[in-house]
Amino acid sequence: MATQFERIIPAKIADDGSIHYTSITSPPDNSTAVCYMVPQRIIPVVFVPGVMGTNLARKNANPPEPVWLLDGPGTALPWAKQGAATRKRVLNPGTTEVFRRGKISSGTAQTEDELRRRGWGEVAYMSYGEWLAWLENALDDVHEATDYGRKGLRESLCHIVTPGLEKLVFDEVALSYKYQFPVHAVGYNWLQSNAVSAERLKTRIDEITAWYREKFHWQCDKVILVTHSMGGLVARYYSEVLGMRDKVLGIVHGVMPATGAAAAYKRMKAGTEGTGISGVLAALAVGPNASTMTAVVGNAPGPLQLLPSRDYGMGWLMIRDGERFVALPESDPYSEIYTVRGTWWGLCDDLLLDPLDIGKKTVDQDWRNFERLIRNKVRKFHDAISGKYHANTYVFYGDDEKHQAYGNVMWTQHTPPLLRGGVPAIADLLGKRGKDDPASGGRLIAITQNETTMVSTFVLGDADEHGDGTVPVRSGRAPGQRVRACVAFAGIDHEGAYKDDATRRFTLHAITRIAQSVKGTALDYKT
Repeated sequence: MATQFERIIPAKIADDGSIHYTSITSPPDNSTAVCYMVPQRIIPVVFVPGVMGTNLARKNANPPEPVWLLDGPGTALPWAKQGAATRKRVLNPGTTEVFRRGKISSGTAQTEDELRRRGWGEVAYMSYGEWLAWLENALDDVHEATDYGRKGLRESLCHIVTPGLEKLVFDEVALSYKYQFPVHAVGYNWLQSNAVSAERLKTRIDEITAWYREKFHWQCDKVILVTHSMGGLVARYYSEVLGMRDKVLGIVHGVMPATGAAAAYKRMKAGTEGTGISGVLAALAVGPNASTMTAVVGNAPGPLQLLPSRDYGMGWLMIRDGERFVALPESDPYSEIYTVRGTWWGLCDDLLLDPLDIGKKTVDQDWRNFERLIRNKVRKFHDAISGKYHANTYVFYGDDEKHQAYGNVMWTQHTPPLLRGGVPAIADLLGKRGKDDPASGGRLIAITQNETTMVSTFVLGDADEHGDGTVPVRSGRAPGQRVRACVAFAGIDHEGAYKDDATRRFTLHAITRIAQSVKGTALDYKT
């Protein structure tokens, strides 16, 4: 017998949090009426970007004046033309702040104003715009306009294999449908210490959860964090050092340099490398040589905290002169590499720290400031997060021979013996400042002994370890058994880690499983 069904759908949410419904009467047929309830328990998914992935503006400018904006290749390209002095003056940790008016992704059921409220304009559209839209749609069960949600993307994870994870079961997916997962983004001033950035993350998470409670009177007291690269270090400090782990249901880390990356040393010495058109443009924007890199990074604790920590291991900096070989550090990278002054192989050339000081009158003070950064900001930060991860953490990293990363950094003597004028003692070679050698792109070291000048040229070798082009396997897999899953993926590059379908599905899978942790919390539905 045909029956007339009435479908009740939410029409709008009043300011007091009550939901007003609209009744739609269908013609008599044999269909079954289905009414979806709008979940009133909220678990915000908060994305934390990597280094250089947050838009920056000149501090206290009115109106806001962006100085680092990555809405697309055209916004990054002007930096390729800037020298060390401009970079030093503009990209200053003390005179910059997060810029919130960057480009916003389209293609979701949300308005631009809503996405801007959620912080999407803080992060680099060029790197994350498409990813944030994908994740929002994949987690949106409320709006019928989305292509994912209840239409099967999460449910499909019950039937396909996600590397490193057990298949979801239907009850896990069904539980996730009982919650809303609005996607937020929290940027940070990546020039400042990641400890400072973690404080901003703390403030923003408190604001985000309070908004849902106060605006709609909905239950919202915990978040899920999803991080990219250095954002993982920020999240770990927030969760484990600031003591905020109880406000986090779980964390997904993508291509995190868990114990640092030797590429940070290499880039200070020779600039940022890049492959392909976008990679080369990015490298030029970030800093194509030692002078442009040192002018910014030498004064910025955030990027310096990407250097290998003690946990990275010893002996990763290698110097080879024929049969003679030196491997550093032996026990402490901070004193043995990072704060060694006046040598060609030490991390930082003190003469490059302040290109605005033409007469080099403040070199000694510049160096003391740099030493304090390493001692008080870098080493202490590394020690604070050493081995610490949220108990409900999922990690993926790159392991690909086509995306080699610097696991070790090798300086090799490239001067033919007949041109060297002799073989100086290795200690003499290591103790010199040296100068750039345009012919080889390396460092030229001249030593005079007994009125005879001996010349040596040392050149940096290529990346030597599987990885994602930036983070080597040894650092990507470092979380190991400390986390719920630590999974390698081939074919991903560092900047585009969330542009790959496999890593996106891994992240969605992990979020769905993390959501099961609501059991026993205030978010749990009591039966």
